[in-house]
Amino acid sequence: MFDYTGDLHHYEENIGRFLRRMSQRVQIEAVIVTLPQLPAGTYLEEVAVKLVDRWRIGGDKDGRGLLLLLVEDDKQVKLEVTYELEDVFTDAFTADIQDLQLRPYYLTGDIGTGLAAVMEEIEKRAELEHCGTDGADRIAQLDRELLSGGAGAKRSLDRYGRKEDDAMIAAPHGARLGARSAKEAWETLLLKWAGEGADIDVDVYTEMSKMAMGSAEHPDPRTVRSLPHWRQAEYEVRQDEDHAVIWFGNRDGWDNAPFLFCRTSTGWKFDIVHQRRLVVMGPSPSWWIARGDYPYVALLPDAPQSSGKDLPLPREDRYSCSEDEEMAAQIRALEKAHEGASDDIEVLMALLRLNVITGRRPVHVMPLITRLKTLAPNHPDVYKYAAIYNVHSFFQYETALAEVNVYAKLRPNDAFGHDFIRFLERQAGRHRR
Repeated sequence: MFDYTGDLHHYEENIGRFLRRMSQRVQIEAVIVTLPQLPAGTYLEEVAVKLVDRWRIGGDKDGRGLLLLLVEDDKQVKLEVTYELEDVFTDAFTADIQDLQLRPYYLTGDIGTGLAAVMEEIEKRAELEHCGTDGADRIAQLDRELLSGGAGAKRSLDRYGRKEDDAMIAAPHGARLGARSAKEAWETLLLKWAGEGADIDVDVYTEMSKMAMGSAEHPDPRTVRSLPHWRQAEYEVRQDEDHAVIWFGNRDGWDNAPFLFCRTSTGWKFDIVHQRRLVVMGPSPSWWIARGDYPYVALLPDAPQSSGKDLPLPREDRYSCSEDEEMAAQIRALEKAHEGASDDIEVLMALLRLNVITGRRPVHVMPLITRLKTLAPNHPDVYKYAAIYNVHSFFQYETALAEVNVYAKLRPNDAFGHDFIRFLERQAGRHRR
């Protein structure tokens, strides 16, 4: 990764793992470059080709190279692949992936999350190459499904401004009733995602889900892509008093990962916070359920499990569906207060805590961490929540370890900090020490 804009430094550890997997598992040298602007008198395609040629990207992998180039000032992106990979990363794929993955995140200024989605799709496509004739047939089938129209691989992101499409903007606060059962919530959600449920007066999103996903009637394109599978798949509803799981079985494939619903004061709704926290998408086609003292885990004893987030949190730092509406209201109020007093440390700290607890996107969290480290460099909670977020959102253990070491020095009598250090050292492979 060559991040000349500094936009991706928060994701460096996670991106590094992706680049290593590409190199080791599928023998592709992948390079990610961000530029503030293009050199004078050049154009995007020219710069991308020159970088691939001059840096000999793929030279140590029998010519198997891939470059993702992002240009900040005019928001352009180019996925350039070497000749040896053109039958895998076709024009149809590269054009679609850039529209499909980057568009919704650009709307919210969250290019880091968009990049993570792009990396997922690149890795999934690369794995198909190892399936021989079956993989080639699957690649051809997927390409036929894409609406490429000969558009090629270049996409300018300027046209994806907020005014053109507000589907990703949070829906207004409401108090409509949820579903009467988890099964009804799931089936209603599918209808709304498919554009067939506009007349169904059932609210299937929690308030935090609305803040994260907008309106159920306007799903992002990645959700639409998986709809045919979910609508046809057999499933089981697993339920306790307040939580339910839509279970497709212990089968590989990201589309077979379970969905989580909770009972709120107004009915059953989709729980995006625990969905992001507990359902862990690994390298395609693997998925796991985060082990630990969380809701839903007891309903999934036969699911593949991950201990990567098994860190017991203090009660005050846990999210609960029963507090969802209150937390969402607090976030809205704090964001409004932040607009009027941008350097109020108390407001910023309260907003950071809630954004971390509810697992909001990096665009809502990372700027607060950066600002608070400048305004209050000796406030221990900045480092505590930065560490928690790096584990829960990115599995960035080395980054989190640096943060929590500062926390433990600033608040040495808090056992949580020392427990956290041991957890991170174990995850980083240093548990013997």
